[in-house]
Amino acid sequence: MPRYFYHGTTKQGYDAIMRDGYIRPSSGCTYTNKVFLAGNDQYARRITFLKHAQAQGETIVVFKIPRHCLKKKFLADGSKHVSRQFSFGDKTWTYNQPIEITDDILVAGASYTLNLPEGVSILRDSSGSTGLSFTHEAAEKFGIEEVA
Repeated sequence: MPRYFYHGTTKQGYDAIMRDGYIRPSSGCTYTNKVFLAGNDQYARRITFLKHAQAQGETIVVFKIPRHCLKKKFLADGSKHVSRQFSFGDKTWTYNQPIEITDDILVAGASYTLNLPEGVSILRDSSGSTGLSFTHEAAEKFGIEEVA
C-alpha cells in the first residue's frame, strides 16, 4: 500500500471539488460511484489527460492524498479503469466514498502535453472510450494493420 494516492482532474473538475470540499465518487464507462486513484503523480496526470482533457496543453490538477486520509475497506483494485495499452504497469485503485479535502491533502496543477509520435493522436468515441489513432504512414512505421 503506497504512502500517498493521487487523483487527477481537469481545471473544471478541480473548481467543482474545491467548491464542494470533497472529491466525490462518479460513474463512467467502467465504474459506478467510484473515485479513481493512481499510485503516482505522473500516472494520475497521464490518465486524466487521456480520459478527460479536451486538448494538448490543458491544465491537469492532481490531489496528493496521504494514506491516513482513506479507509482501507473502501479501496479496491482499479485496473479495469484504464486499458493495458496505457497502464505501463502502474497500480490503480478505486475508492467508493467521498474524500474530504483537508489540510493534509496537497494539490498542484500544470499544463500537460502527451508526447506522441508524429501521425499518432488520441481518439475518443461517443461512449467516452479512449484509444490511439494512426495515420496510414504511422501505422506502417509501427507495423499496425489498418482496419477498414
